[in-house]
Amino acid sequence: MEISQDQAVPPGVVWAVDSLDGTSVQPEEEPELAQAAVEGAAIGLAAIAEMGVDVAAYTVHLIWVGMNVVDTEATAVRTAACAATADAFGLLDRFEVSGDVRGWRCEPMRR
Repeated sequence: MEISQDQAVPPGVVWAVDSLDGTSVQPEEEPELAQAAVEGAAIGLAAIAEMGVDVAAYTVHLIWVGMNVVDTEATAVRTAACAATADAFGLLDRFEVSGDVRGWRCEPMRR
């Protein structure tokens, strides 16, 4: 995960994983996990904006999405992408990662 304020790239979340990187999730092979990563980064970005941080000019680049073929599922990928986005902005300490029978979540801490 990288963030930038490059005016040549539209703000928001972009898939930037090298299509030849066999160590990362690829949309053609794991579409549900790729979508979950994009959604998680967008969730994190929206939560950061709700905290009062101006994220309008930022682009989140998903550059690698790891997985374990045995037990990685969409809520875990979504949560990891949200947490990585928070971390990229230096705000991970304001988020909480939790999980239960419904899956994993990354949410801003309640104050």
